Amino acid sequence: MKILPPEGSNPRRQSVKHTFHSPDAVMYNAAMNSAAMHTRLVAIFAPLIAVVALVAGCTSPPAEDTLDPATLLKESSETTKGQTSAHLKLAVEGQIAGLPVELIDADLTQTPAVAAKGTLDMTHLGQQLKGVEFVVADGQLWAAVMPGGSPSNFGPASNIYDVAAILDPDVGLANVLANFSDAKVDGNETIEGVDSVRITGNVTADAVNKIAPQIRATGPVPGTVWISEDDDHELMQARLEPSPGSSVTMTLSEWGEPVTVEKPAV
Repeated sequence: MKILPPEGSNPRRQSVKHTFHSPDAVMYNAAMNSAAMHTRLVAIFAPLIAVVALVAGCTSPPAEDTLDPATLLKESSETTKGQTSAHLKLAVEGQIAGLPVELIDADLTQTPAVAAKGTLDMTHLGQQLKGVEFVVADGQLWAAVMPGGSPSNFGPASNIYDVAAILDPDVGLANVLANFSDAKVDGNETIEGVDSVRITGNVTADAVNKIAPQIRATGPVPGTVWISEDDDHELMQARLEPSPGSSVTMTLSEWGEPVTVEKPAV
């Protein structure tokens, strides 16, 4: 039988335990919670960090750091030696004594014979001539000075500029590429729609005078070439700078395309 407390009396109060924390303890708990959060974040992001590091480690360095200019020049020279035709744009900047040509736009071929045809801007007998149609055949330069006129024989093309020699494997652009020194990759550029590597350096006087005797170089000439990035490493452009402010730039395209040149009737 349960005995109840007398009426009006208060039941026994249950004691309540209170826990008090010192400031040091609060700071300790906060630090522990922060450490636990840091550990969880590391666990979450560690795989991601590892993947990023792996991708960064596998990324190839810039092309300029991996390309060997000497190898590119050699391979481009070999490719150029085997070419039999091309389209040429030649531009002369500044004054080069003995070189009356200012601009040439022409098709060149080595087969069945060395020949070229196109238009040129030049100075002749003190007069500037623009858009002159010309043909180089059998080493002779034929040009129609007057628009629509009959072509006249100006004698050996070498007296003005033998554009047909540019593809000659022994004296032309292939020889220029083979006689580059102090070569350095200087960046990338698109030439005639083709991604190309730009290489700077110096070209021997002998190679310069063979492709352009009018320059009359007496020492190495600063040069720049643009070589395509594809496997054949075709030469897209070449520039010679015989003196400050003067240059000859040759831009090539349509390598290997058929070219037919008819010698003017005598």
